[in-house]
Amino acid sequence: MASLLSIIDQSFVAAVKYRSLGLEVKASKMFRSLMRFQDLPRVIAEQTQLHLGEIALNQRRFKQAGRHLSVALTYNENNATYHLLLGKAIAAGGNGNLKQAMIHFRACLKNDPKNVKALRFLGVSLIHTNKAIVGIGFLARACKLQPNNLELLKLLVRHLQEQNLHDEARASITKALFLNNNNPKFKCLWNSFLFHEARINQQNANDPSLEQRQVVLPFLKVVAKKKNPPAQGRNDGPESLPTPHANRSKWKKNQRRVK
Repeated sequence: MASLLSIIDQSFVAAVKYRSLGLEVKASKMFRSLMRFQDLPRVIAEQTQLHLGEIALNQRRFKQAGRHLSVALTYNENNATYHLLLGKAIAAGGNGNLKQAMIHFRACLKNDPKNVKALRFLGVSLIHTNKAIVGIGFLARACKLQPNNLELLKLLVRHLQEQNLHDEARASITKALFLNNNNPKFKCLWNSFLFHEARINQQNANDPSLEQRQVVLPFLKVVAKKKNPPAQGRNDGPESLPTPHANRSKWKKNQRRVK
């Protein structure tokens, strides 16, 4: 029995070492070989199923990952990590049963209320099931727990803009920019947000369908005073002026020529 346990322990340690080195295919074969033992210790059996489930998740074999994680969950029903991984496997599967996945995300948050990944996955799942406001609330909780997580902030802002909650999106970016004023990536996100808002305003200004929703303000009409009509001019023609070389044969008295 002692030699058998030593073989199991050595195989398990070697499989974990292979996985830490990135040799997941070889590690998976060793973990599967361990599952052939009937009297496998409970701790090693639980960890073996967990490792196999994580490897299957990394290889995008979601159904197989769900089977291994379901077995691991039977050993420890209150483990938040197991519920989180199983929820991811169910949500990313072929059918994508989000309702079943949300059950495991909520179970994860019940055991670990500050699990940021569970808050994120639950929020996105609720948004995809037409519960956007509740889902955005979970994303906001996740951003509050990790204010320096840029990707999480981008996800929150995008869904806020999709719901036309532009003021809330602006407030979220402003708060994150204040807490991360030395990070240029948050400044870049702020500039992108301003550009997006300006583009939307420009599209709304050029949209002809918005004319029906425009409100005409009741401006008072200014009544101008009547002006007196301008004076009419004379209708007779102009008088002819004398030419400079007119006939001067007749001189008046006491009139002399100037030499």
